Amino acid sequence: MPGVTSDELTLAQDLAARVCHDLGGAVGIVAGMLDLVGDADGEALADAREGAAELRRRLLLWRAATGGAGPLALSDISDLSKGQLAGGRATLSLKSAPPLSAESGQILLLAAMVAAEALPRGGTVEIASESGEVLVLPDGPLVRWPAALLALLSGQAVEAGPRSVLPRLLLLLARAHGWDIDVLTGNGAGAPMVLRPPRG
Repeated sequence: MPGVTSDELTLAQDLAARVCHDLGGAVGIVAGMLDLVGDADGEALADAREGAAELRRRLLLWRAATGGAGPLALSDISDLSKGQLAGGRATLSLKSAPPLSAESGQILLLAAMVAAEALPRGGTVEIASESGEVLVLPDGPLVRWPAALLALLSGQAVEAGPRSVLPRLLLLLARAHGWDIDVLTGNGAGAPMVLRPPRG
């Protein structure tokens, strides 16, 4: 494809792999339960319906995160993230409302998804606006920022693969729109990610 770099192509492939991975569990529930519909009771049908609903929620989340849903309001980000961050183990808390430009809703949603991956045992992702910056803070029993994110922010190369998709996509999108991103790791493992929108 003209104009597409090797890294961009790899990112697209990794993104597809990640989406397939995340949707696999819900698809499995639907397929397994629907096989039993012929002689099943209401419980199997209820499980099938819940699996289908979960599949739809994940599709909507990934559609928005990859820019397919258009501009996102803060209420959209909150609704899309319910039950979805870190496989349902993390929740989103919007402490204050930063002003949203056309692209910033997608950036904030991706930042929340990356922060949720810093919470392997669950917790809360807090987003707050402060002095023109956006702070994204993962808070839980164990906080460990994804290694790919920290490597990319320090200018290091990262191994291509589904686990590095979200940090790579976040930084590519942010930089394309003039945003700066840092993680204040000097303050400890639970330090915030700082997003600075372009001035002016």
